[in-house]
Amino acid sequence: MDMNYLYEELDQLQKNQSVIFDFIQDTALGGLWYWDLHNPENRWVSPSFWRTIGYDPNALLNEAEHWQSAVNGEDLAALNAQVRGCVASQTRRCEQIVRCTHQRGTTVWLLCHSLLMQDDAGQPYRVLGVFTDFTRQRNEEVYAQELASHYGSILSNQSVYIIKTDAQGNYTYVNDFFYERFGYDSKIIGTSSLQSIVQEDWPKCLGVVGRCFAEPEVPHQVILRKPYRDGTVKSNHWEFKGLLNGEGQVGEILCVGYDVTLLVENLENSQKLLALTKQQNHRLQNFAYIISHNIRSHSANLTSLVKLMQLSTNQEQSAMFLQMLKTSTDKLAETIVNLNEIVTANSNANQPKESRKLRQEVDKTLEALNVLIHESSIAVTIDIPAEVTVNVVPAYLDSILLNLISNAIKYRSTSAHPTIALSCYQEAEFIVLAIKDNGLGIDLNRHRTKLFGMYKTFHSNEDARGVGLFITKNQVEAMNGKIDVESELGTGSTFKVYFNESV
Repeated sequence: MDMNYLYEELDQLQKNQSVIFDFIQDTALGGLWYWDLHNPENRWVSPSFWRTIGYDPNALLNEAEHWQSAVNGEDLAALNAQVRGCVASQTRRCEQIVRCTHQRGTTVWLLCHSLLMQDDAGQPYRVLGVFTDFTRQRNEEVYAQELASHYGSILSNQSVYIIKTDAQGNYTYVNDFFYERFGYDSKIIGTSSLQSIVQEDWPKCLGVVGRCFAEPEVPHQVILRKPYRDGTVKSNHWEFKGLLNGEGQVGEILCVGYDVTLLVENLENSQKLLALTKQQNHRLQNFAYIISHNIRSHSANLTSLVKLMQLSTNQEQSAMFLQMLKTSTDKLAETIVNLNEIVTANSNANQPKESRKLRQEVDKTLEALNVLIHESSIAVTIDIPAEVTVNVVPAYLDSILLNLISNAIKYRSTSAHPTIALSCYQEAEFIVLAIKDNGLGIDLNRHRTKLFGMYKTFHSNEDARGVGLFITKNQVEAMNGKIDVESELGTGSTFKVYFNESV
């Protein structure tokens, strides 16, 4: 069927019903303008033009000062010059880009198509203009140019990863360098980007994505870990940016990243070294205090005794002073032995660890203490799987087990059948060894803050030196672990040693 009848019908409707013309110019166009060439100051612009640039058409008159102030001066001059050129050359059609200032202050880009109208004599007398709003396309073009300029050098050196995801986090673009390093192929497009990140880093990733939605077009930085194709896990610095779509919503997220594994490892090592240095400085201060207090006390006592012996004329008195001198020298020798143990515990804190089966090491210590255990009638239970291993300095582990188990024997209950229970469990990155007894216990309300201090004793045993727990704590911390205690006076104690398996 010939469809020309529809065109003819629509043409007739436009002539007879103004509502058709109004509908077309209000909905399909960015605006119309009509220019009287005989009276150049007279131009009419449609209501849709004012709405396009953010104004209420009913509040403005079609006076030259209104629409001329909305159009960029240079573009208006170029449009006028083009129309005059069309008149001179009898060209019926022309087009020109004009910029207008939106009521919000932003720039609106309009493409103006002009048609030269002629009278019956063939002379131009009117110009009809049609505006098409292409601001969105123009802004996207400018952004693409800026993006290409910003990332041009990055793309060319092929040393960074560039990916894009949709608003749901699925890959929409991945550059070749990303494919190569992470061992992916094109099948990754459309899959979740979160799955390629180490799970512990998911909260960080989701957090920075949330900021991209809250603050689009602004770069947000984060360090994330991803597994490489060779099985290693690498740390990468990423810059995320939320990209706005035509509706002003974040439609995609651009991510640019590069490998910072060496930097992160160096930083972690520096932090560990700093922590170790702080620990050693603290121990050095304690050691200096001990030397100052203990050695000087013995030295002053010995000096006084020597002076008394020099002044003594009584043989019996001299013998008494000599015995006192011997007692003081014995105490000094004991102090030096204790200090030597402390020095040994604090030196070589960075010596390498080895893997040891915990149950096997516990059995060795119990074997060494079997006479004391038998004489004390202590019931020992062990709940440590044979396959459990700990990364330790072997000499430190021997000392720790010996100190804690011998303490449990030494401070056993005198009113109940004594027991010692050894067990272990996993807690985060730690293997925890628990040594529980039903012995004398410790009043932690009074002694918790000084429990692991030097020369601190909490019971009346004659052989208590107050050195064992101090050394044990230092040895545990030298292996990047920690020690804790739960205790109640008259009920017993549970010492927990946390062996750090992550370092």
